[in-house]
Amino acid sequence: MKNKRTILTILLSFLAGGVLTFGGLFLYLRPFMVQNHDDRQNLAKIATVYRQIDHNYYRKVSGDKLTTGAINGMLGTLGDPFSDYLSGSDATSLNNTIAGSFSGVGIQVAKHGEYIQIMSTIKGTPAQKAGLKAGDKIAAVNHKSLKNKPISDAVDQMRGKNGTEVSLTIVRGNNTFEQKLKRAKIPVTTVNSKMIKDTKVGYISISTVSQNTAAELKDSLKELQKDGAKSLVIDVRNNPGGLMDQALKMSSMFLKNGKTIMQVQSRGSDPEVFKASEKLDGGYKVKIPTAVLINGESASAAEIFAAALHQSADIPLVGSQSYGKGTVQNMADYGSGSELKLTIARWLTPDGSWINKKGITPTYKADYPKMAYLPPFSEHEYKKGAINNEIKNYGVALHDLGYLDAQPTSEYNDKLVKAVSNFQKQNSLSQTGNIDHKTTAKIEASVIKELAKKDPALNKATKIMEEK
Repeated sequence: MKNKRTILTILLSFLAGGVLTFGGLFLYLRPFMVQNHDDRQNLAKIATVYRQIDHNYYRKVSGDKLTTGAINGMLGTLGDPFSDYLSGSDATSLNNTIAGSFSGVGIQVAKHGEYIQIMSTIKGTPAQKAGLKAGDKIAAVNHKSLKNKPISDAVDQMRGKNGTEVSLTIVRGNNTFEQKLKRAKIPVTTVNSKMIKDTKVGYISISTVSQNTAAELKDSLKELQKDGAKSLVIDVRNNPGGLMDQALKMSSMFLKNGKTIMQVQSRGSDPEVFKASEKLDGGYKVKIPTAVLINGESASAAEIFAAALHQSADIPLVGSQSYGKGTVQNMADYGSGSELKLTIARWLTPDGSWINKKGITPTYKADYPKMAYLPPFSEHEYKKGAINNEIKNYGVALHDLGYLDAQPTSEYNDKLVKAVSNFQKQNSLSQTGNIDHKTTAKIEASVIKELAKKDPALNKATKIMEEK
């Protein structure tokens, strides 16, 4: 799973497949009790150690804890970041993402000072029907304060079983009130589309690849063509991937039947080739010029899609090198809300290339400035003489915003003091030359505002499509 949080996105990558059911330690091991002598010996050792700890350790240890530790220990020896044992909220979160829906109240939130603030409400959800608004602050959930709590705490508390009730303490201006909501199924839209202003180019953004993504994509494609789109830009930047079967269906819409989409190779086997077909796309084909946007946050199923269109339909890729996740995982249900996500194969592009840890090279390079990929700033305050990596990040932001004319370094030197002071002057802040909370907030807001003004990759792709 890709774990890289940036100003642009928080990444989550997965591929899912078959389901198995297991229960206690012996049942975990029994399906693998083959006749191989070494296997039997190794598994017997694990069972023996488990029994020794369970019966003889000086204090009682939870069997679940021992089992989880054994599983995580085995997975740790693989050196594979995409093989993982998930339980509780981690497993629930992954399943919600795969399903493209979750049970909750239907709001998007962000950290705002000490509390959590509503960014928007999703149409038709309990929050929207109750009249909650962007800008409302959530002070507590079920009377448990969210003061100085991370967003994940708020999200975990607001989500829950469909039909159950949750109470939010809302601060709106000078008023504080309780709002009770009944949780409901909240659909997650993964595909959004629009016509690019003053052009006949249709734009489609795919945020992740879940159970409904192929159907959403087909609907968006049909709608754009009704609106007069003569060409398309498909944006899978910051798309962490998702379900392989959906990537196959999506790709098939853009390829002639019989063209290769991808290959999957498991241990000791020849690659299995997947090809475009009416069975995958239902006979729907896109026949207008198309370009695909990728970047370093495009991974997994997003890379399957991009590589298939590029290599099997000669569709140009615009942006920057993709992430490079060339492995396939499946999910095994271990019961009690726990699951094993295990890498079972590697996938290859149509021409047989393995892009793992390499990524896909775009046909045309175009990307946001470096400040787009900075992590969120901390709440630390800095002044001249401070040295750490975050100082360099401030330098990158101020350089790209036009305030620092030198290469950013990890040292808070005179040049950075001058840049900060100039930024503060231009933004009506006290000209201290020090980085305080207000300066940090203003820098982040300025970065977001500047990035919203221009999109080099989209502009490049749009120009290419207009010339088709």
